[in-house]
Amino acid sequence: MRPGVPVKRFAITLLAALAAGLLPALPATAAHERPGAPGLKIKENRFHVTAIGPGFVLRLSKRGLDVRIDEERFGDPATGNPIERQTIDLAGRTLRPFECRNGTYTIQTGTFQRTWRVSQFARRPLPYPEGFAGSAPGIFTPFVGTLEGTVTDADGRTLRFLISDLVQEVLTGDGFSATAPIHGLFIDERGRVRDRISLVGRFNSGRDGQNAIYGIEDRGTCRQIADLPFGPGSERAVVTGPLFVFPFSAPVTVP
Repeated sequence: MRPGVPVKRFAITLLAALAAGLLPALPATAAHERPGAPGLKIKENRFHVTAIGPGFVLRLSKRGLDVRIDEERFGDPATGNPIERQTIDLAGRTLRPFECRNGTYTIQTGTFQRTWRVSQFARRPLPYPEGFAGSAPGIFTPFVGTLEGTVTDADGRTLRFLISDLVQEVLTGDGFSATAPIHGLFIDERGRVRDRISLVGRFNSGRDGQNAIYGIEDRGTCRQIADLPFGPGSERAVVTGPLFVFPFSAPVTVP
């Protein structure tokens, strides 16, 4: 792990760890066996993403990112937990570059805007590492993150980036489920999409992690492997630049 200011998915600071490695193979489980969390629908093609969750609609295309939040319906207002918001300035931070099929991109300018509501203050089951609970002690129903700014490639050319970073988690007496999608576009000076992030993680298990089934679908051109700073169990996670899908190693399929 190289030094820097970490960008955590759910925490305040930003990850800076990067480790090379091979992606794990997918166990023999069908996609319908890990449907993820209820309440979040995603529609996507190569250049457009629409995500509809509890109290929000997000649309992503090369023309921009648009997020509409209905505060009266966002998450589960009945819990009494407030809606939290934060904006992080990405300029001047040492962040893990995005390694993509058509280039390596380093963030130069931008913001990370985050909106979330905690439905329960509880620990996620294994294989979520114990160290992750200190950074994200609550169940996110949901988490809505957007990143916008500029990057440079290895040749010094500047591109624009637009990224959505979502989480929907549901903990009931019967089990835990999560859907964790990251989508993004890297757009050159001529308005062409050079690379695309499409990583959708889904997790389902019993209340205490029994019979956990999880995996990540990759329809894009950007992914890496990194050791995350959450202690044992957070090694070799699937990431894209400074963002991670799950805080533990998970199998990947390419549909």
